[in-house]
Amino acid sequence: MTFIDRHFSKKEERAVIFAVTLGNLLEWYEIYLYVYWAPLISKLFFGGVSLERHLIDTFLIFAVGFLARPFGGIVFGRIGDRIGRRKSLILSVIMMIFPTFLTGFLPTYATIGAAAPFLLLLLRVLQSFPAGGELPGAFCYLYESAPWRSRRFMTSWAAWGYQIGILISSVECFLLEKYLSPEALLSWGWRVSFMVGGCIGFLGLLLRYRLHETALFREMCSHERVVKQPIFQVLHKHRKAIGKGILFCALNSSVFYLLTITFPTFLGEALGISYRDNLLINISLIVLMTLPLPLFGKLADHYSNKKMLVFSVLGMMVLLYPLYWAVTNASVAFMIGIICLFCILYTCTSALIPYIVADLFTTHDRFTCSAVSFNLADAVLGGFTPIAAIWLLNATQTRASFVWILLFTAILSLIGYLRLKPRREPEF
Repeated sequence: MTFIDRHFSKKEERAVIFAVTLGNLLEWYEIYLYVYWAPLISKLFFGGVSLERHLIDTFLIFAVGFLARPFGGIVFGRIGDRIGRRKSLILSVIMMIFPTFLTGFLPTYATIGAAAPFLLLLLRVLQSFPAGGELPGAFCYLYESAPWRSRRFMTSWAAWGYQIGILISSVECFLLEKYLSPEALLSWGWRVSFMVGGCIGFLGLLLRYRLHETALFREMCSHERVVKQPIFQVLHKHRKAIGKGILFCALNSSVFYLLTITFPTFLGEALGISYRDNLLINISLIVLMTLPLPLFGKLADHYSNKKMLVFSVLGMMVLLYPLYWAVTNASVAFMIGIICLFCILYTCTSALIPYIVADLFTTHDRFTCSAVSFNLADAVLGGFTPIAAIWLLNATQTRASFVWILLFTAILSLIGYLRLKPRREPEF
């Protein structure tokens, strides 16, 4: 077994991080544009039913689009495991650019009737399919490019990339909300955001062309160890590790979508907070969730990542009751304080998930199996979280009913983290 511990210069390290994470920036920038403009999209692309039903249908399309991600993860994962991580990352960003850009040109329900939501769904699926290989690909590329003793720090930048994408889309939506009239925003303002996303994608593509293949993948190829097994055989072989990966990502997915979707939409209205003020709150929370990411990655390189993850999940579980009370009693100041603490604990888990997921698998099948683990959790537990939260709100008439989703996924992740076993040295 070969031990690879490549030493990057600071310049090389920055170049790799920037090129890899910029593609993730596009993916999540576009996803959250759809989320933030959901109230506008619901008015433009659906007709003949209530506004509440419009919003549910809009988030249903969001959730259905996420179902394409596991299949995309398998396809791009196989490309990455067979012909290279770099080529897969380049192809995925190319295929994300066009549906993102074209969303800005979609005709509305007033123009083409029932075909409008169908075209919206089609572009969501076309965007989500290659996105299934994006973030897992970043996990693998950063994991395999980093020196062994700083892999947790290096992989934490994968989470930084997608959260920066969300931060940029949040700031952009806030500025458009502030400086455009409601009529301009509804007619063309929201479209500009998606067109800008296409331009960001071309910049990411340029940077990824300059990347080299990862050290571990090149080493594997030099020893002729690329194994081209059928996909079902790969998934069966790693089924237990894939199951662990899903548990690792469960809480991360549900928390993220609740914090960044639930509060800027229906929950803000229930508490009497304006949509613009919600965006400001959301921007602040994303900054809080983003800035400490590399710090937690650096800490995990020196301390037990298992203990950090377990304590973080237990801390979030303890905060659920105070959060429930704050939301139920409409105590906005107390609720924001609890959420800030919650975000810091969440950031610890978010920083370490890229490493612990990539570390579950060998170089032969790392991309494919990481993509399946992450995307199944993200599609089932993450993508359907907003619509599940809306359903619980309507069913229970309790504003804080979403905490039951968090409790359920926290228990799943805690089970996974308690079973976490560190790998002592790199392997194929």
